[in-house]
Amino acid sequence: MRLFYLWLFLLTTFATNAQIAPVGNPAPPRSRLPVAAPVLTRADTARAIRKLFRSRRGGGIGWLSAGTAGILASTLPALQTTSAGVWTPGVVAGSAFLLIGLNKRIQFSPGRERRVLRELAATGHLPVSVSRRLRGNFAPLYGLPSDYDPLAAPGIRPPSAALNLTPPQAAEAARADTLRAIDRLFARRRRGGRKWNYLGLAGSLSMLRVIPSAASNGNSVDGSGVAILAGGFIAAPIAIGLLNLAAYSEAHQEEVEQAYRSGKPLPKRIRQRIKKKDLQPYD
Repeated sequence: MRLFYLWLFLLTTFATNAQIAPVGNPAPPRSRLPVAAPVLTRADTARAIRKLFRSRRGGGIGWLSAGTAGILASTLPALQTTSAGVWTPGVVAGSAFLLIGLNKRIQFSPGRERRVLRELAATGHLPVSVSRRLRGNFAPLYGLPSDYDPLAAPGIRPPSAALNLTPPQAAEAARADTLRAIDRLFARRRRGGRKWNYLGLAGSLSMLRVIPSAASNGNSVDGSGVAILAGGFIAAPIAIGLLNLAAYSEAHQEEVEQAYRSGKPLPKRIRQRIKKKDLQPYD
């Protein structure tokens, strides 16, 4: 009986202590403040627009070159020998390529690019045909205040929105101008390399059509003449194109830009090949 009362006393004491024992307040949850994402400026969008238009114009040149090469390869044999016929599928395909190239050159012409940039600088709006293409490789990227601003080119930004740069900002802008000139030089040389390759491709297609046609008609083919033509219209253009693509590759461009950003002077070869148009605020 005494054990029962003792057990009841201990149980009551434990329950009372449990009720009056202070309970520590749990640590308040950490408040996660929203981090403001960087805002894209109009200059960031303008750089993406320039990249888009330049890429599409370059693609238009490629389509035009392919169409011209196809048509020439299909019609030159007929012009050189009376018995050779025109290869109709080649003419049709070449004409289609020409139309695609012309459409790209017109749709993404420099004049339309300036109109789009003027509208962006004045109102901040873009045509739907342009805004829907600013994705993937052409999506706007967050830039630095010292990066090149296409809207600062003459005739683009309204006079009321002109920017006044401090001397440090002007120095950074000059460095950005040099980097832009390097980019234009390398891009121009790579485009020239591709054009030389297209010329060599057109020459090879033409010779592949002419030589079999002449042999099938019983005409003699002069080996030395063929070698001279092949060297002048195939080997030489392709060699020049490959040399340009190798000497002005994107990897070499990155090396030159990184060296310039680190304070090293531009190589003499690069300085000599930068033209006045590469330094223009807008091309």
